Amino acid sequence: MAEDRFWVGVHGVLAERGRLLVLKRAPEMRYCPGIWDLPGGHLAADETIEECLVREVLEETGLRVQIERLLGLNKTPGPYVQALFACRCEGANAGEVRLREHEHVASRWVTIAELARLDLIPYLEGALRRGLLAYLAG
Repeated sequence: MAEDRFWVGVHGVLAERGRLLVLKRAPEMRYCPGIWDLPGGHLAADETIEECLVREVLEETGLRVQIERLLGLNKTPGPYVQALFACRCEGANAGEVRLREHEHVASRWVTIAELARLDLIPYLEGALRRGLLAYLAG
């Protein structure tokens, strides 16, 4: 039954020199258009959570990442669970973002103070309350 299914979302916390990468969702996106989000996406049936995150970050930003650790799991409204992972950029292009324009229209490396002032996707606001700020400050 469709009611018994749920989606697993994975998102990467990419921090460089005290700044966090956020992406602004394109206006044509069905869910939360124009809102700031972290790179990531939904798990496909044939991949692990880690494979999904590495694939989604590369697709959305052009960045290759290494997953460091799980930061937390968040249940969001509807049939969704979001997993947040700390990641580090790898390779010569670390920090050079190339967006997929049909998904995101802008990227920014923001400080913790700037992050708190952005219009954030709901799961990210919850993650901030659950300790993401402490991790980033840490």
